[in-house]
Amino acid sequence: MEHQPTHSRWKNLAAILVCAASLAATVFLLGKMTLWAPASGAKESARMGLADKFDRYITNGISDALSGIISIPKEYWLNDSDLVAPAPRQECYGEASDPAMLADTLAAAEELLDGQTTLFTVETPIKKDTTVEYYRDDTILAITWKQVIDGGVYTFSEVKIAHPSQFRRFLAGGEYGTGSLYTATEMAKSVNAISASSADYYTYRPYGITVNNGVTYRLDSDGILDVCFIDHRGDLLLVPRGQLVTREDVESYVSEHNVRFSLAFGPIIIQDGKECTPRAYIIGEINKNLTRAALCQLGELHYVVVTVNMEPYAVSMPTLKQFATRLWEMGIPTAYSLDGGQTATIVMEGTLINSVDYGDQRDISDIIYFATALPEVE
Repeated sequence: MEHQPTHSRWKNLAAILVCAASLAATVFLLGKMTLWAPASGAKESARMGLADKFDRYITNGISDALSGIISIPKEYWLNDSDLVAPAPRQECYGEASDPAMLADTLAAAEELLDGQTTLFTVETPIKKDTTVEYYRDDTILAITWKQVIDGGVYTFSEVKIAHPSQFRRFLAGGEYGTGSLYTATEMAKSVNAISASSADYYTYRPYGITVNNGVTYRLDSDGILDVCFIDHRGDLLLVPRGQLVTREDVESYVSEHNVRFSLAFGPIIIQDGKECTPRAYIIGEINKNLTRAALCQLGELHYVVVTVNMEPYAVSMPTLKQFATRLWEMGIPTAYSLDGGQTATIVMEGTLINSVDYGDQRDISDIIYFATALPEVE
């Protein structure tokens, strides 16, 4: 019988001891943090943030310790209380004039995609004289491109992330109700967004349910808008207008579904794989031919934001139903309409990608964005 070399046995024993010691330290220190830290308000949030960081430190420490023995993937996530995400790594950005040039990038993202297929493919017919912008690291894949469809220019930004915390919302001024307004590119740069989009411009109208970091700030007492809630799993929870009206209803829903933040524009245009644009809606002038925007979910932690704008030689804008139908025909199973018109904006690497109405970005109150979870300093 073949015997295991002595040095190999010692190496395995050392690895086991490292794991045991790390787990023991985790239990001990987390228990201490529970005993020492106050259990309410901002201090509770800080306590949880510290516990998360320690847990991540231990997990990744074990990964390093067992390198070469067993593969344990490192885990990274962000805290909602942190307004600024880690800075992207410039070497992870790229640009291509031909979609086929992204074959290696898509292959390298296979583990992150975890069996999901991308809307973008190496055969995607991008708009003539445009390029595909992309970013990839171990925690995020983002691809942004343009297509001409029905005489309008559709700008897509497809994103797959490793952790729900990488899908984020930023309110101008850093908190709800400041009254501050900035362009989407200004806000995207300030928070280190890899890909960003205008959101619902919540300060422009006095209705719609607004939740941020799990706190309900505004109700829709008349129940006139469809709501898009984003939960702790990163899923889009679409709730038709009229279903949540009282504060009790909203706060109960937010608590039960672990809602992180919400978007209040709408309507819901694709749900459960079915195009469902209503015939009438109170905002968005849905039956006119206008610039449109939408947030879509393709699968677990897999999204696309899309706008359709007028550009030279592409001057036909859709009604909201026409817009929804095109997205549904592309296989998108879930979509929620965002503020369109001059508000509709897509940003990549801090640069405006789509052609906004009237040639200038509108100052708005909020964006949604996607960020890397890789820390700037290990």
